Amino acid sequence: MRLSRMMTGGTRLVLGLFLLGGISACDLNNVLQVSDPSRFTDEALDNVNALPAVANGVQGNFDFSMANIVIYTGLLSDELMHTGTWSGYEDADKGRMRPPPGIGFNIASDVIRLRADKAAERFVRVLGDSANRTVLMATVKVIKGWQNILTAETQCEAVIEPGGPAVPDGQVWAQAATDLETALGVAQSAGSAFWTDMAHAGLARAYLNMGDYDKALTNAQAVSDDFEYDAKYSEASSSNSLVTLNHYSENKAAGLDSRRWAQVDTMDPSGKDYYIDPWTGERDPRVPIAFRVVPNRLGVDGITKFFSQDKYYQRGSDIPVTHWREMHLIEAEVYWKKGQFQQAIDRMNTVRASVGLSDLTNPGTSQGVLDMLLEERFATLFLEGQRANDLYRFNLFPSAIGSGFNTKFPMDGNEMLNNPNIPQPRQCPVVS
Repeated sequence: MRLSRMMTGGTRLVLGLFLLGGISACDLNNVLQVSDPSRFTDEALDNVNALPAVANGVQGNFDFSMANIVIYTGLLSDELMHTGTWSGYEDADKGRMRPPPGIGFNIASDVIRLRADKAAERFVRVLGDSANRTVLMATVKVIKGWQNILTAETQCEAVIEPGGPAVPDGQVWAQAATDLETALGVAQSAGSAFWTDMAHAGLARAYLNMGDYDKALTNAQAVSDDFEYDAKYSEASSSNSLVTLNHYSENKAAGLDSRRWAQVDTMDPSGKDYYIDPWTGERDPRVPIAFRVVPNRLGVDGITKFFSQDKYYQRGSDIPVTHWREMHLIEAEVYWKKGQFQQAIDRMNTVRASVGLSDLTNPGTSQGVLDMLLEERFATLFLEGQRANDLYRFNLFPSAIGSGFNTKFPMDGNEMLNNPNIPQPRQCPVVS
């Protein structure tokens, strides 16, 4: 568990570093000489021993935002449906985005990018030119690039420079690629295999969405075969709201979308429910669903059937952000684009084999392979925050969800209200 996750206040964070041997008694005394022990000045954090906590803080904020992203993009797509009483969930489920002050969405926090920049400035201030060869710098640079990815996936527009104008999602994707190319160089200079993989994974996703398929393929193939980055959650201090709000053992505010109920086998004599793979009829462990064990089998609204997601069932359940399985699906998509259908099927089958599913058979047609790819992405990336963007980029919202729905979220309402360069109010212009 990251140190920043173990501490709940700034003073305890530094005390933790002291106890772990990262700060001497003299350094600790110097760091704590501030007017308010619960707050740190720039001077206090401009200490080589405090820099890991700064990097951890940026990464921790990024991780914590993932649950919110997964929930709201799930509601916007055909992963989740509103089964409770909250207007925010209902608005997302109905693709109904209200302008401020009615809107409260902040799906991908712009603040994380700003914090990453400030952290990078601090590293240079303390470490000089050597900062750009450290894991610390690689951490915040890669996180900034990935935050732009999450913003581009979820928002129709964003501000990528503090106080700047709104730019469309395509420009945010381009910025993500630029940031991650820089981050890749830093990670390689630092000798960090992990952050190098994370940068390549981000570039693969960014270039795929930008339509630069050769670069997407090159970067996806550069990622290690066992790589995975999970957003970390904790039972004690930063619980996963997919569990606390949307699991049958706690609250039941959002369950599996009714469009998917027919794929859940609720008749197995074992008493356990299974999501059925449409191609082979096998039980698909990638989409864990619970229905028969749900008390009353109804959501919080007392009306709607509640098919609970069971992928995240503990408050400390981590959320995958990216991994080698996604990289194989990116390879498959590129091969599909190039008309190399068997190679696309082979990549999908590698992912399926990892969970014990039988191989797909090449249908020999572009539409047939695409249908398989989209279903494989749904199952493999279930509740990992990518489904709504898949529907958006393949223009599937009209057929899968309906017409007249917002297909992405607007930018943060606070940005709209406080940035003089943003005409107010504004809704998302992207509608199915």
